[in-house]
Amino acid sequence: MNGRSASDLEPVTRTQKRVIRTRKKLLQAALALFSEKGVDATTIEEITEAADLGKGTLYRHFTSKDELMAALIEDAVDRLVVGIRGKGEPRGNLQETLERLLDTHLGFFRENRDEFILLFQGRLFLKLERDEDGAIEEPFNLYLREIGKQIAPFVPQPIDPLKVRRLACAVAGFVSGFLSFAMIDMAPGEIEKSMVPLRAAMVSAARSFLGDAAQRSPL
Repeated sequence: MNGRSASDLEPVTRTQKRVIRTRKKLLQAALALFSEKGVDATTIEEITEAADLGKGTLYRHFTSKDELMAALIEDAVDRLVVGIRGKGEPRGNLQETLERLLDTHLGFFRENRDEFILLFQGRLFLKLERDEDGAIEEPFNLYLREIGKQIAPFVPQPIDPLKVRRLACAVAGFVSGFLSFAMIDMAPGEIEKSMVPLRAAMVSAARSFLGDAAQRSPL
């Protein structure tokens, strides 16, 4: 028991529902425009026009475009992390875990094209040091930590955190880097077909990187 009674769980009011709907409209409009035009090229006026809301309404929810982008990145990463964690099924071995990680990424980016483009732009913002309060960096760190958690059981003891981090970056970079360019001129079917041999090469390289001791199952 947490000490809270049923009366403490107050229903969502009409005002709260309206706030949620308004915030969602702004986020959806911003995501579509950021994906199509880029964050820098998108104006506040375009976002509010697409959402059919006034500028004052936007500023009651977000202080800037960067804050809008940070909120979108946080949501996208949260959903991707849920997919990475899966349903708690046994990991099996390193190869199966890496294949599942890569397949999860491919599925997410295939079904969430706009979010993928946004995540790619967010990494550029970090590169350009445009994330003064860390709002963009933290979701990316959470994402890499989760990949690391999936890989860590297969890392030879004693675990080298730097090695885990580097492999997590390699997994993330492999998928996002390939898709960043493949989606320019490749059909979805071609992308998935191309991923098969590339995935096998990535898994082989990761196993070599971690060493022979990483071949065993942790179970």
